[in-house]
Amino acid sequence: MLVLLQELMADDLRRVRAPSGARLFRQGDAARGLFLLKVGKVRLLRHTSDGNEVILHTARPGESLAEASLFAEHYHCEAVALEDSVAMLAPKERLHALLRTHPQAAELLFARLARQVRELRTQLELRNIRRAEERLLAALRLRADANGAVTIGDTWKDLAAELGLTQEALYRALSRLERQGAIIRPATRTVLLRS
Repeated sequence: MLVLLQELMADDLRRVRAPSGARLFRQGDAARGLFLLKVGKVRLLRHTSDGNEVILHTARPGESLAEASLFAEHYHCEAVALEDSVAMLAPKERLHALLRTHPQAAELLFARLARQVRELRTQLELRNIRRAEERLLAALRLRADANGAVTIGDTWKDLAAELGLTQEALYRALSRLERQGAIIRPATRTVLLRS
């Protein structure tokens, strides 16, 4: 999707740089459009009425973010750069016009949105698992390759946040799973599931 949108909207895309810790947009800002992440890592967060932060998604290069803004007046979350990042802003009026005239672009966007719905439903399913070690084990199984190996792409802290666990709860769960023989944890960020 990223390549096609860049080709079709080359004259309309605007480069946005965000150093680590900066926001591409804040919750409540007027929705300007969809972002295509070129470099870096950006986390989408929502602030609840009681002051808590909920991690919605972490975007990586080649991914889009703020797709919901295409049909909203305001951003419903904020986008924080976790490292120096560069994104291309696709203005929503131009993107709407493009989707009406290029079925392939519309199909790619719909496919991306469908993947996001599946990922969010999986995340909800995982967060509904009450015991930390069961939640962690379910998440590891979803990420495992055919050999049962799981490489943690981000930090353990990031995985904990994604699963709705504290770092401490995640590390305790890892230790319990290791003691139970459910996983083997070498010195790297790889976990091997025992069958």
